[in-house]
Amino acid sequence: MSTIFAFVKLFENKDYAQAFVSGKLFMNTIRSFKEYEDEAGELRGDEYEGIVALYQPEKLGEINFGEHTIPASDLAAPIVMHGNHLLDHNVFCIYSLNSRGHDTVSAETLSDFKRTLELHDSCFGLGNYCVAILNASQFIERCQSAIEKLNVNGNLGLVDYFNEHEFHGNMPSDKLGYQKRSMFSHQREYRVKIDLNRPESGPYILDVGDLSDIAVITTPKEFNEQLELKLPDGSNA
Repeated sequence: MSTIFAFVKLFENKDYAQAFVSGKLFMNTIRSFKEYEDEAGELRGDEYEGIVALYQPEKLGEINFGEHTIPASDLAAPIVMHGNHLLDHNVFCIYSLNSRGHDTVSAETLSDFKRTLELHDSCFGLGNYCVAILNASQFIERCQSAIEKLNVNGNLGLVDYFNEHEFHGNMPSDKLGYQKRSMFSHQREYRVKIDLNRPESGPYILDVGDLSDIAVITTPKEFNEQLELKLPDGSNA
C-alpha cells in the first residue's frame, strides 16, 4: 500500500494556478490526452490513453477479418485496444509524492528516496508554476465529496505504469483509465476520474471548494529546492 505525502500540480500561468487553489479542477477527457500532440516535449499526450487491452504480435497466432487472415508475424507493432466510452471520461491529473517503490527508507537510502519525490526535469515543460497540496488526505476527501454531490460514477487513485513491449492481455477492469506506459512513470500520477455520461463529451470543471488552507503556489524549481526529508533518527536530505 503506497503512502501519499503530498500532491503537486503544474500550470502554464499563475491564473490557472490560482483557479486551482480556489477549488476549480479542470478535467479534460481521456480522449483529449490520447489525441494531444506534444510540441515541446512536455509529455501530455499519449496515444495509449484509454487502453483496455494490449496484444503482442509474437504471442498471437493469426488475426481474421472475414475471409482475410493476417499472420501475427506481419504485424509491425502491438495491437492496442481502446474503450470508446472510457475515452469520454473526464480526468484531473496531478503529480503525487508517494512511497511506491520504497517499502522502507533508511539513512542510507533517504537521498535516493528524495530524488524519487522531486519533480523530474521533464515535468518542468508542463508549466512555470506549481501548486503544492500539503494535506493529501484532505484533498482526496474533498474530491470524493464533490463527486458524491454530482451523483455520477467516479473514482480516484494512482496511475499504474506498464511496459508496452512486454505487457500482453486485458488491462485490470478495476484500473481502466489509470494505465500509462512506463516512459511516463517519473510523473507518479494520481487521477480523479468521473463519468458524466453526456451526449457530447468535453472539458469539465469540478468544484471541490477552496483549497487555500492546504495549498501553496510556487515554481517547480523552488519546490525541489525547498523539499526536505527527515527521519526520526535525525537523518535528513
